[in-house]
Amino acid sequence: MTNKERRRAQILQRARDVFAKKGYHQAKIDDIVAAAGVARGTFYLYFHDKRSIFEELVNRFFHTIAMAVQRIDVGQPIEPQIKTNISRVLDVFLEDPGMAKILLSDAVGLDIEFDRRLLALNSDIEALLERTLGEGQELGIVQPGERRVVAHFILGGVKEVLLQLVRAPVPVDREAVVRDIYLVLARGVLLEKPIKPRQPRTKRL
Repeated sequence: MTNKERRRAQILQRARDVFAKKGYHQAKIDDIVAAAGVARGTFYLYFHDKRSIFEELVNRFFHTIAMAVQRIDVGQPIEPQIKTNISRVLDVFLEDPGMAKILLSDAVGLDIEFDRRLLALNSDIEALLERTLGEGQELGIVQPGERRVVAHFILGGVKEVLLQLVRAPVPVDREAVVRDIYLVLARGVLLEKPIKPRQPRTKRL
């Protein structure tokens, strides 16, 4: 990593801390440069304004979440794979509570244009979840039903769980959280025994 890359990463990290502590509207560029230990002019060498650095932080965090989720291999036991995905997403949020707080409580309502971009990112995640649910239904491991409604339900529930965990004043029992989230999915979304796809009937001659 070059000196410029390290300096840019340093400013991003300190901006994350400032936004998490003060919120977007109360945070100022002066707060960010003071936390990063750089001159105001140095900030503008890397970022156009406060909003541009905030947007990059949100985009990066979304990308990290997407990379944490692995495709389910139906040729292998389903439960440990789903639990692994839940655990990986949980780790992303709990290991970076500053960004978790920004994304879950501070990012929405920034302004109309940013809300549109945030909605587009959410729509991408929902579309991915819908496709995953559809594939699961075709393979007989997901309950039949309207995929979009189920996707909204899962995302809304998971977001609230994550927000409460990030705010928790005591250490989180990750294994218990993974187990309980999986149980909710298992009882309401997944099928206990996969249904074998129907084979097309052969016509008698």
